[in-house]
Amino acid sequence: MNKRMSSRSRLTAVGLAGVMALGLSAAQLTGASAAEDAAAPAAAPESDLKIMGPKNVDAYAYPGENFAFLDSARYLAAPELGYEFATQRTSYGATPVMTVTTVDGKQRGKTVTVPQELVDGMNGLKDGLRVKIVNSQGKVLFDDKRTLCTGGYDTQRVAPTGPGEPSYPTWCGGDWFTRSVVFGIDQGWAANLDAFVDLNGVKIGHKLTMTTAITKPVAQFLGIPEDQRVLKQKVTVRNACTSYEWGCEGMAGEPREGFSTVGADVAELMQDVSPETAAMGGIQDPGVAERTPNLFLVDELEAEADAKASREPGTNGAAPKVAAPKADTLPDLVAEPAWSVGAERQGGKDRLTFNAHEWNAGPAPLVVEGFRRPNSAVMDAYQFFYEEGEQVASAKTGTMKFHAAPGHNHWHFLDFAQYDLVKTNGDLVTSSGKQSWCLVPTNAVDMLAEGAVWRPESIGLDSACGGKEATWMRETLPVGWGDTYSQYQTEAFDLTGVPNGTYKIRITVNPNGNLHEVTADNNVSHRKVILGGKPGARTVKVPKIDGVDTELYAEMAFEADTARAAVGTTTSSTTLSHDH
Repeated sequence: MNKRMSSRSRLTAVGLAGVMALGLSAAQLTGASAAEDAAAPAAAPESDLKIMGPKNVDAYAYPGENFAFLDSARYLAAPELGYEFATQRTSYGATPVMTVTTVDGKQRGKTVTVPQELVDGMNGLKDGLRVKIVNSQGKVLFDDKRTLCTGGYDTQRVAPTGPGEPSYPTWCGGDWFTRSVVFGIDQGWAANLDAFVDLNGVKIGHKLTMTTAITKPVAQFLGIPEDQRVLKQKVTVRNACTSYEWGCEGMAGEPREGFSTVGADVAELMQDVSPETAAMGGIQDPGVAERTPNLFLVDELEAEADAKASREPGTNGAAPKVAAPKADTLPDLVAEPAWSVGAERQGGKDRLTFNAHEWNAGPAPLVVEGFRRPNSAVMDAYQFFYEEGEQVASAKTGTMKFHAAPGHNHWHFLDFAQYDLVKTNGDLVTSSGKQSWCLVPTNAVDMLAEGAVWRPESIGLDSACGGKEATWMRETLPVGWGDTYSQYQTEAFDLTGVPNGTYKIRITVNPNGNLHEVTADNNVSHRKVILGGKPGARTVKVPKIDGVDTELYAEMAFEADTARAAVGTTTSSTTLSHDH
């Protein structure tokens, strides 16, 4: 749910003056003398950073539509020096602090703190990018500032310097539990800038001009010269149906194919559903007749299957093949407090919904592999231990079972976490209807942790949840990463018969102790919730944690994601919570 909640307030005159006076000079970043720093002018000396891209690009519209979308190639390049940005905070409610360091080969320059006026939380440089589009008559169609993030999948090499492969994460941002994030541009590389735009009042054949710029306060801090901070591109609006190989035929598809809701009564499907569930395509009443299944609106089927799935714990673990794994080969599994808590009415029952998050603080990855028993839908699970990237030991750690629900059809590990609603004294009230998962690194939590992996997709230990015919599979959590689970519908807590009052959501990672890890001291978290209302209309209040209202954040993020979905933006989110 990478929720980008950037403030749009402009810098004050005092703040701007401070930024200009600080100026991220080459001397500061490369560790030059104090005398040289003092001699630097108010505006930073020129750096080699520059914005670049083709002069002519295309936007796309569908026939008869008065609407177009474009995401042209726009890059911030660093031919001679790499630039690394790191943001961290000491607690949930602490103000994030960002630093920037230059990198020349294996030599790191001096680290400089970014002025707070330019920091947009964990998301990047506040209002650092401006996109403006005008038509052939000079009318402004779009003019927007957005947070500057140099993370992106489409990185390009621009000079024969620096590393052979990009090293920084492909995203920016974080949620309330994020401890640190890193983004940057490798030496000799260019980062794709997030400048996706949707345009109304535009048709096929229209000619436009788009200007993308690093805003002046950020450019002055980074030392980007005036003639290198602005990119102007000519835009031609093309026919989307003739511009792509597959054309427009069959793009709607059938609802059961998961392409669209054509043929499904969406209004009926989405009746009386909570905003949180609606955001995930949840269905209020699984008893609605004559509806057409759809992969985006099939959660009621998944919920029914989850309710029937086995919740028995996996088989007992075993000692590793070595006497005891070294501490630096073990993960450290951490349970964060529940968040995005809410109440919903589903299937004739009141339920308490929530998000749960568990992550690996390191120093080593969690690697669990399953080996299928002959003629069985069960796998024996083993934990593997790695030292300097090499497998050094293993231990039997539980069981995996195949989960055949729509939208799942993959293997679940039975020994990772447990979710309970308890009284304030710890007595059990009820448990979640979901107690098995396919582990996937969805959330970056601490990219500055020892052994943290910045690009888990490139380390060769990808999670693969496996299909029906699989005989082997691997599930992993790299260091610094976690997995967020959205518990709603039958996976949420059933509140039938639960009186109003104060309770706690208890999240336990490694509940059976089968997984070998550094410590179990941080395996359990609690989040206070106060239930109210009456049957059919239950309410829930969630006190702040460390001064942070995570529920307000969730509401804002939901609204932002809904707005982005409405215009089809491709901006990725930090939290990719899933129900797997």
